[in-house]
Amino acid sequence: MPNFLDGLPKEKVQLLYILSAAKAELTEQQFYQCAFECTGMNWFSFHDVVGDLEQNGDIVYERRPFGACAYLTEQGKMTLGMFERGLTYSLRTSIEEYLKRFAPQFRQERELVSSDEPLPDGGMLVRLKALEGERVLLEIDLTVASLEESLALRKNWQQRSAELYDIIYDKLKEEE
Repeated sequence: MPNFLDGLPKEKVQLLYILSAAKAELTEQQFYQCAFECTGMNWFSFHDVVGDLEQNGDIVYERRPFGACAYLTEQGKMTLGMFERGLTYSLRTSIEEYLKRFAPQFRQERELVSSDEPLPDGGMLVRLKALEGERVLLEIDLTVASLEESLALRKNWQQRSAELYDIIYDKLKEEE
């Protein structure tokens, strides 16, 4: 009969398992979203456990154009290998199904990035990027009058970026 983990060791192995099962980069927000949805882990516990895992050398964060991503180190893989069976089959399956279901959304979030920042003279600078891996395919900086406009542009970027890319590309390659 398996000896299931409990408490902090269980939380650590759950997070290691999420990174292993993802089979793709996860931003910190995506990582937390999966931890919360599949395990019920709250934001504060998540950050405490991630800090412990980083300090122990089980995970490392790397900066990416779309944000920081956590990765398992070789030590993290070994740790997971020793304790993975301490997680219930149903939890492991739940994590795998969640990651599979949200993989397209997570990929889009990594490829279509937006940010905004207030301008000193008022208004907002909105930065919209389309990425392919580390390469920037398209980057647009726009100045808008308000935070509301910025939020609308950033929201619409997710749905309309491909259409905008095609229009810009077609217009720029046209000969007069």
